[in-house]
Amino acid sequence: MQFKNYHSLPACAGALLALGCLLLSIPGPRTQRAHELGHPGPVEGDDEGGAEQAARRRWIEEMHRAAPGVDWRRIEKANQEAERLRRNGLAGAPEGAGGLSGAWFEVGSKNISGHTRCAAYGPERNGERLLYVGSANGGLWRGTMDGTDWTPLSEGLFGGFDGLVVVPPSSLNDADILITRQGSSIYRSDDQGSTWTVPSGLGGISDVRSLVVLPDGLSTVLIYGQWNGGNALLASIDLGQTFSVRKTWPTPWSGELWVPQVGNGAGTDIWLYHNNKIRVSLDGGFQFTVRDGPGGASQGHLTGSEAGGGALYLTSREGNSWVPYRSLDGGWTFNAMAAPPEYWGSQNSMVGFSSNRDALVLGGTNGYTSSNGGQTWEQISSWGEYYGNPAQRLHADLRAINVLPHPDGPAFGDIVYFNTDGGTYRSTDEGQSVENLSLLGLGVGQFYSTLTDSNSPNRIHGGTQDQGYQIGMRAHSTGTGPSTGFSQIISGDYGHLTSPDGSLDRVYSTYPGFTLIASGPTSSLSTLDFPQGSSHLWLPPVVADPGTPNSFFFLGRYLWRQYRTGASWSEVHHSTRDFGAGSGSYLSAMAFSPTDPDLAWAANNAGRLWWSTDRGVTWTEGSVGIPGSHYFYGNCIAPHPTDPNRIAASGTGYSTPGVRLSVDGGQSWQGLAQGLPQTMVFGVAWSADGSDDLYAATEAGAWHMDAATQVWSNAMGTQAPATTYWSIETVPAQGIMRFGTYGRGIWDLVLSSTPGLGERFCSPAGMNSTGTSASLIAAGSLDPNLNDLSLTAQNLPLNRFGYLLCSRNEDWNVLPGGSNGILCMGTPIGRFIQNVMHSGTSGSFTHQVDLTQMPMQPVVAVLPGETWNFQAWYRDLLLLPTSNFTEALRITFQ
Repeated sequence: MQFKNYHSLPACAGALLALGCLLLSIPGPRTQRAHELGHPGPVEGDDEGGAEQAARRRWIEEMHRAAPGVDWRRIEKANQEAERLRRNGLAGAPEGAGGLSGAWFEVGSKNISGHTRCAAYGPERNGERLLYVGSANGGLWRGTMDGTDWTPLSEGLFGGFDGLVVVPPSSLNDADILITRQGSSIYRSDDQGSTWTVPSGLGGISDVRSLVVLPDGLSTVLIYGQWNGGNALLASIDLGQTFSVRKTWPTPWSGELWVPQVGNGAGTDIWLYHNNKIRVSLDGGFQFTVRDGPGGASQGHLTGSEAGGGALYLTSREGNSWVPYRSLDGGWTFNAMAAPPEYWGSQNSMVGFSSNRDALVLGGTNGYTSSNGGQTWEQISSWGEYYGNPAQRLHADLRAINVLPHPDGPAFGDIVYFNTDGGTYRSTDEGQSVENLSLLGLGVGQFYSTLTDSNSPNRIHGGTQDQGYQIGMRAHSTGTGPSTGFSQIISGDYGHLTSPDGSLDRVYSTYPGFTLIASGPTSSLSTLDFPQGSSHLWLPPVVADPGTPNSFFFLGRYLWRQYRTGASWSEVHHSTRDFGAGSGSYLSAMAFSPTDPDLAWAANNAGRLWWSTDRGVTWTEGSVGIPGSHYFYGNCIAPHPTDPNRIAASGTGYSTPGVRLSVDGGQSWQGLAQGLPQTMVFGVAWSADGSDDLYAATEAGAWHMDAATQVWSNAMGTQAPATTYWSIETVPAQGIMRFGTYGRGIWDLVLSSTPGLGERFCSPAGMNSTGTSASLIAAGSLDPNLNDLSLTAQNLPLNRFGYLLCSRNEDWNVLPGGSNGILCMGTPIGRFIQNVMHSGTSGSFTHQVDLTQMPMQPVVAVLPGETWNFQAWYRDLLLLPTSNFTEALRITFQ
């Protein structure tokens, strides 16, 4: 019996979102009723860390298992640098130069943004300015000051940005100079993100605390941080290309500097909170005078105001508490302020204004304002209000706040940018009201898991960090950027999406504390408590019971089955095997065969793999003769779609191969990592083209293994973003490998070798300016009543317009109308001119065809039994402007 669950997801335990459940005892069966659910509260996000954040950090560390002395973060940093250099070398090359046969397509979410960190605007050009926003793991973005036309600028640079300065170029005909802070790393671009370089002179920096521009006519860039065992102030006077030391201090300390942006001291004055002292420079940082600070602090943050004689505000870490202080005399004396409602201790979480010395804004789970120097605070809105009014209510968790002088002058005050876990907001009235700038096209969603409906492959569910559980219908692209809007049906953090039959009629997933159940066409929600007696770290994996919609498995030290009878849910040990006996280990991944649900495989967090022939009741351990196998944290098991003897598994790959393969049903395993960097392999899946190729979602990006050579290669090419690829699933009906990224939303790799629906003719098409022939791929259903057909034109020249053609008849018309191709449609021909497409930077576009509105004269609907032909026309440039055609497809509907 063929099950559909393969069509959705390799059982990667949602690309392994859990550290398992360490069972403390074996309680008897328990019965419970599912709970109806409102929006759960945000997981506290303070940098100091509450219980949930501490649990999440333990999960990250445990998952990145490595041998003693192996620094996985250092390894990943080297992977990221290698990708930066590779992308720099390919800058300006045509799409496809990365070597992959396929086209990348950005799905989204288009309308729900993720975690942003910083904001700044550039110099004025022709009455307009550009706004730049840095995200947590989705890179740097450029848009208008009103939050439209968002464009990613760091697709070849891994990670996110904690800080950003925009330096005006020598000539405004040139691109803005972008200098960013990423932890202890500084990157610079002078070509709008096509390439990124590391400035010289920063070799001794180990922790960057401040990155600012001194408005001194030279646009001096200042960096303060830990340097060569102490602290230093470094400066660049050549637009950030090179840095030199202006001042050093022997004692390392986590402080902060503030510089006035307007007024008499702008361009010369620097205020620094270092080692419990206020240090003031009036000459750009060459000389400092010292004034006593409050004292007794282990670290601190500093902000100020240029207005009315100026004010300084600092927060001092004293013991386990943050204590705020205010000075109105330039830092000679400080008075303790009332404790703010919440304070996370992160940089830029309390900021002053240039136009009002008594005004402050504060960020935590919620945002706050003060109009009296921090004596009292007013909450801007409650995090729960966001879900009813995302355009004008702040998302939870304000990571950093940027207060910038209004570009039109002091009379207009300041602009506040609130950077949250749900995008960036703007306020022009000191935080009294806000507007969301992230509602269209800022594609920085942090996805842990995706799940696609095998019956309707454009229907997608997704579990995210901080952006909740999302549902959407994949839309065709109308240009660059994400194509698809999603609905966030509940807030929070979700992973391990799993379905018993491949459809989305019943989906199980986990949140920190419960299992979420989404049911029916409207995805109505209910929850179940985790099994009684289990203890776990963050999000434990769940796996659907194949073909049994009211049953699923919960993975821990034991394998639980939770099932519904009537209105009640019960839980039992499905297997008596103790998977953590004597070791404290636990199951971390499990999967069933798509051809026989009695066959199952499981992995734990310490390199052990098992197989079962009775649906997971009894288990036999496989032989893993791989060096360092106990350093393999099993993230994912991916059974072959047709061959029950072939199973791939993936996990931690720092001290042992990150992918392994069994060809004997799980009895033995071999390493499969040639060409793959040392990295965390969150998920692995078999190719959608029916071959035995594999694709992997890793901390080091997306990777592809050729079955013929068993060698891995970079699958991102130059089209896909360099970020963490956390999940992967195969969508065979559309010839797609679907990735969930942690920072850049959902991305599809449309495989050019996938036959898809229909028959090709007039193939290959005439060569275009890229040196290749444009192809056309159909995906969806042959049943016209489902109205589910998408057509993807790929291998097109970049940034060119085009549209689809349709006809019931075929023809052979060479170079029609001065084109450079062959028109294979016979008259009458329908033209989808109401849906003009754009190939963008991927060299492709996808059109969702409305089969009820075929553009003939008159408009007609497709009927079962009819054969229709499709082809795409597009603009091109071969010395002179011209046009061309893709190959054609013949599709017979049923």
